[in-house]
Amino acid sequence: MEAVQLWAGVAFSARGGNTEALLNEAAAAGLQLAALTPQPGGFDGRCAAWRYRKLAALARRQRVRLRICRRRGWFFRLRPLLRRRGLWVGLALFLPLVLGSRSLVWTVAYTGLTPGQQARASAILRENSGLEPGARVTQQALADGEYALLQSGEFSWASVNFFGGRLEVEAAAVQPAPVLFSGKLQTICARTGGTVTEVEIKSGTALVEPGQQVEAGQPLIGTARTERDGTPIFSPAAGRVTARFVWSTACEQPLAVQVPLLGEARSTRLRLSCGGLHLALPRWGGAREEDSLAITRHVPLEPFGLPLPVAVEETTYYGRRAGEVVYSEEQALAMARLSALRALEAEWPGAAVAALQESIETRSGRLYYQVTYTLLGDIAGG
Repeated sequence: MEAVQLWAGVAFSARGGNTEALLNEAAAAGLQLAALTPQPGGFDGRCAAWRYRKLAALARRQRVRLRICRRRGWFFRLRPLLRRRGLWVGLALFLPLVLGSRSLVWTVAYTGLTPGQQARASAILRENSGLEPGARVTQQALADGEYALLQSGEFSWASVNFFGGRLEVEAAAVQPAPVLFSGKLQTICARTGGTVTEVEIKSGTALVEPGQQVEAGQPLIGTARTERDGTPIFSPAAGRVTARFVWSTACEQPLAVQVPLLGEARSTRLRLSCGGLHLALPRWGGAREEDSLAITRHVPLEPFGLPLPVAVEETTYYGRRAGEVVYSEEQALAMARLSALRALEAEWPGAAVAALQESIETRSGRLYYQVTYTLLGDIAGG
């Protein structure tokens, strides 16, 4: 009885009339009354809510006045919510949405990649398999994503998995292939003249020695050597010949250049993506112009840090204008020096600068720069 009343029970009072006859008829009808307490002119008690109507009918026959004093139980606590149709309609719509969203990408986690590599992997997955926050995941999309990462040539291996709204991407960037020893079948000659400081032979025969002055084109490492018995042996030529030599380069840097500049944002367009569906929001700003530069960003929607299976594509159109950038002589000289160092690295990679001599001249709005390096580097060429 108590368990029944925990769900829906009423406490009532009975006054006047023949209360004794009411109790007898209630017992005969099988109505279970609890907590019966004698009171002046009647009694108080409790019963299950759905039995109160039958008890009231018996009370009218005995001219007893029944009054509900208190309602108790979970039914009466939940009844206000049961009457709110909007709540149940929302719940009916929300539950399928939650169940269906388990197949959508809520968040993406990367393992083993730097921020730059993560951005590149995200672009590859979005462009080739459509995997991004808000996308619906299939086994084919996961396989296409792994294949695209590997075919990009930027990752040596990749694994793309999906667990209940979380897309997990594990990958490793391609490492440079180790340099394997490979000699030359012809004699290695000097790329430039200089003074030899060190000779390191891996294969073949050294034709020069430290302290020797060599000219450009002079043989440095040969492919033939003779055994003690006079038998000639041929082996590939390989090694390093470090020498001290001089190398010069020149460049010029204008003090003012015309460059294209971005103007103000003319218009912005937003598009929401969720589950393979795309919703274009109204564009604000001016109309798109043909000469505008479009910059697109893909931003996951995370209100208050809570990731949602919705991706936002923001495209902003900027105007273009020509502008003039003016450099000081110090800035132009720094840029010229940087250009010279880039040329040095391209021509003599790994060479150490022992000394340098610069020539700087400014005329007609341009800075002319010439530098002569004294280098220590490998001069062994083809």
